[in-house]
Amino acid sequence: MGKPDALSRRSDHGSGAAGNENLVLLKPEFFTVRAMEGVDIEGEEKEILSEIWQGVKKGNQHDPVVKATRELGQTPNQSVHSLEWAEREGLLFFRSKIYVPNLPNLRRRIVAACHDTTITGHPGRWKTLELVSWSYWWPQILWYIG
Repeated sequence: MGKPDALSRRSDHGSGAAGNENLVLLKPEFFTVRAMEGVDIEGEEKEILSEIWQGVKKGNQHDPVVKATRELGQTPNQSVHSLEWAEREGLLFFRSKIYVPNLPNLRRRIVAACHDTTITGHPGRWKTLELVSWSYWWPQILWYIG
């Protein structure tokens, strides 16, 4: 700490208690959430999302998770399990992560896309699992990574 100067010892200065009361410098209206604004999905990611959308759309008969989720949505009572699932724009979400239908080649493509990227390089098993789990979810996800 430095030595106090002559101005800090003036008798007409207040003690500083409650000096900043009711003073707002950064008001909430100055801020907006723009995290996803201007983000376009292109390339392989767009193809993957398209395949997921088609898999969920056609998955009524084949995928037990899609079938069970649709049945949960039709029940009149909201349960804890039904609140974990949501359907938006034709995609099925589990806890805000995109559900990937049981299409083994599609799941392998997602893992490969997160495994060998120019940005992350070759991250290894657990980092790949983390990258996949940021956006996607399916049962036995570890089986595809391991």
